[in-house]
Amino acid sequence: MKDKITAEFVDVDSFTTPNVLYKYRDWDNVYHKTILLENKIFLSPPKDFKDNLDCNLPEIFPQKDELYDIFLEKSKKENPSGSRQVHRAYARYWSEKSPLANPQELKSLITENNDEFNERFGILSVTEDCSNEEMWEKYANDSKGICIGFDTEKLFSVVGGGGKVLYDDILPETDFINDDFKTKHAKNIFFKEKKWEFEKEYRLHKFWENKPSKEDRNIAMPKDCIVKVILGKNISEENKNEITKLINEKYPKAEIVNI
Repeated sequence: MKDKITAEFVDVDSFTTPNVLYKYRDWDNVYHKTILLENKIFLSPPKDFKDNLDCNLPEIFPQKDELYDIFLEKSKKENPSGSRQVHRAYARYWSEKSPLANPQELKSLITENNDEFNERFGILSVTEDCSNEEMWEKYANDSKGICIGFDTEKLFSVVGGGGKVLYDDILPETDFINDDFKTKHAKNIFFKEKKWEFEKEYRLHKFWENKPSKEDRNIAMPKDCIVKVILGKNISEENKNEITKLINEKYPKAEIVNI
């Protein structure tokens, strides 16, 4: 499974999602209130995730003695009318001058690529499960918070691409040479360790051509995107009343559920 990457992980139209996806929130955290107060969702940069393997899979690079053959094939593919001498000269040059042949340059290239990924990519993590005790404890302040349900179709319409996270004991590695951009990012975004399987996570993602501001990462939703708000079993009466009033005023079609 770990090496099988298909369109279903990056194309929302090619897999089946639940009609409603959920986000657990801590109402005592001012940033968590943004969804209801401003009707916006925040797309986090990958570097904000606590798991250091999340969106940061190990990457395979070719050995130095493989570089000549790699660049020889590259020259033939990109310049099919070139002579044998031209292809060989290209391969000799780049097998010595490429960052892949120079550890310090390679290290700088990796850092640059990772920084660009973090600066220009945003991810929204949601789940299909609104009754998971571990999620209530971990992400909703031990059931003192809320769980917000979104209309899946409308949520995807404002964010864009996404897919279901897959969990495995052995994570895939990304291949610097053989993985194209789509495959590399699908592996990084949609694979997590088995220990996170309880989250039943879906991820929506967006890539900006230019580095987004914090405000750019806050994506406005249509009013009817929020369809349900579940109040945690340990929520305070004060917070319960505040949230109920807010929902009735701003999202009158949303269902309020007490558990």
